[in-house]
Amino acid sequence: MTVTSLSAWVLSIMLATIPPGKSRYPKEARESAAEGRARYAQIARTIAEISMAPDETPVFAGPQARAKTAALLLTISFHESHWMRHIDLGLGPVGRRGGGVYHCMMQIAVFKKKTPEGWTAEDLVKHRDKCFRRGLHILQQARRYCMSKKYGPRSMLNLYASGHCDHAHEPVDKRWRTFDRWLAHYPLAKASKKKPKKNEDGPSKKKPRRPPRRRKS
Repeated sequence: MTVTSLSAWVLSIMLATIPPGKSRYPKEARESAAEGRARYAQIARTIAEISMAPDETPVFAGPQARAKTAALLLTISFHESHWMRHIDLGLGPVGRRGGGVYHCMMQIAVFKKKTPEGWTAEDLVKHRDKCFRRGLHILQQARRYCMSKKYGPRSMLNLYASGHCDHAHEPVDKRWRTFDRWLAHYPLAKASKKKPKKNEDGPSKKKPRRPPRRRKS
């Protein structure tokens, strides 16, 4: 699967789950359907690029590991922000939750002014790639830690949500149900077989037309 095909798959889920342009509260969440779709496309592309980045390790195993990693990032961002404009862009008094501790669509906590990567809260909001990359790093660390403590691989989401491998079962189960439902309704195998549309990956070359044949008299 390519970044382009994965991005299209992620975007299709977003559009079907929460059609853009319908939010009315708070006022900072308002946008037209066209504006929302364009913003969704940017989010989907970022998730795909981070998940497919060769310098990042997926949090699943197998041939669809990176696509499933993208699906998990999408799941978390959906439950944490519903992809709303004011949370995505950090706008208004409710754009940052927890008294200003949690930031961007992945709701990353920044307690000591900077993340371990050296990013500030403003960095996470202004640069979506840093938001999703930091979220992925938390999942990677959570998976390693919880697996070392003999918890199952899905316990990484418990640690992401609560800081413990065996806490927050109800909200975490809800997130896994969303993840499983999306994979069932939008099979990855079909997404990987879709051919990119014309001009999606660059201009297409037109074949020269053949001159019409003359009829023999």
